[in-house]
Amino acid sequence: MIDETPFRELWLKFSEQELLPNVDWLFRHAPPSVKNTFCTIHLQEGYKLIHQGTENQFVYIIIEGEFVVNKLAGNGKELALTLCYRGEFLGEMEALCQQKHYYYDVIALTDARVIRIPSNSFLSWVSQDHRLSILLNRQLSKRSLINGEQRLMTAVDSIEKNLLYILEQLPSHQIRLPRDTLAAILGTSRRHLDKVLFRLKEQDVIQQEGQVIILNSDS
Repeated sequence: MIDETPFRELWLKFSEQELLPNVDWLFRHAPPSVKNTFCTIHLQEGYKLIHQGTENQFVYIIIEGEFVVNKLAGNGKELALTLCYRGEFLGEMEALCQQKHYYYDVIALTDARVIRIPSNSFLSWVSQDHRLSILLNRQLSKRSLINGEQRLMTAVDSIEKNLLYILEQLPSHQIRLPRDTLAAILGTSRRHLDKVLFRLKEQDVIQQEGQVIILNSDS
């Protein structure tokens, strides 16, 4: 039997065992001129950290919490592209490509804590420390791997199973997102998601209060 590790646990394993110690080491050995620009920010669940189309000013590193990365498509629909966890960089691609504006929205799924670095300081850091470049390459490679696992899970597992899986993994066992965004994360339509939510409420598996979906404690 093959021991399959869900994509979230796989990524957290990479982050906690490999990436975060390196990030901490890099922080301690960052050039003083760069380190002095670091700022720690505490965010509440649902806070939009990055707005698509706004000026690229900062790069962020997730210290605690979980985030969803969305993109507004040309037809006006919001598409969820990936989930991000502790140890990951946010906004680094726009900085590295020297793009003036952010390509995506980034929203906190839980209360979170991030380190904020001005984009120009981040680029200066990359140019002075090859270890940071190696770390970024490792993260991008692993992100591609985990996103592949995520797409496979979405294709194979049921929408209901994936929704319950997300609720079980979040510390508060609840999620607060617009239905269109949640449907995009689960790879389904808003109409189908509403049917799933109705069925789960009928089975007393979840409670729903506006945009908040809560997993019942005895589920």
